[in-house]
Amino acid sequence: MTTVAVSHRELCPNCKRPHANHRPWCAKYQTIADPPQAGEVVDDPLLGPTCLISAYSRQQAIDDGTLVDCTLDPFDELNRQAGVTFDVAMTRAVFDRYVEVPPESNGAQDIKGRYWDIIFMFRRATRQKQDCDELKFEFICIPNGAGCWPNERPMRGSHHHSVQLKVTSHPGDRLEPCLTFMLPEED
Repeated sequence: MTTVAVSHRELCPNCKRPHANHRPWCAKYQTIADPPQAGEVVDDPLLGPTCLISAYSRQQAIDDGTLVDCTLDPFDELNRQAGVTFDVAMTRAVFDRYVEVPPESNGAQDIKGRYWDIIFMFRRATRQKQDCDELKFEFICIPNGAGCWPNERPMRGSHHHSVQLKVTSHPGDRLEPCLTFMLPEED
């Protein structure tokens, strides 16, 4: 397999992607060059100028596996098909429980289909409630693992569960628009 190096001159300065593959939000939202670091003073909307004591970036959470980046294919393609224009990540718990394909599926399920179920039901929920920073919605799936989690309701006579997830809308490390899918009790 041949890898092609992309120079920084070929990347969009706003979304940091190749010009042929801009993020869907790139023309509408302006980002900053670098995320704030610990010790810097930032302008907090509630507190005013505030010195950051520590910073744990979205990218650090993705790098250490706490979040799963869903801006890469096959997920980004599905996001765009569903009309999701923000960058998407999921907590590791959500991804492992509801998106990963269980070994016992024997080819009956695939990762794209499991992910689509979540994104589609999220978009459906946004049509009913717009302009919010947090949204809870439900979808139906066969969760990975044993037992029933607090955000799940088993469906009678089936392995399927009705599952509730929470999505937060917030600025990312460089003020790019982001969505994070998580369990209702996660922050």
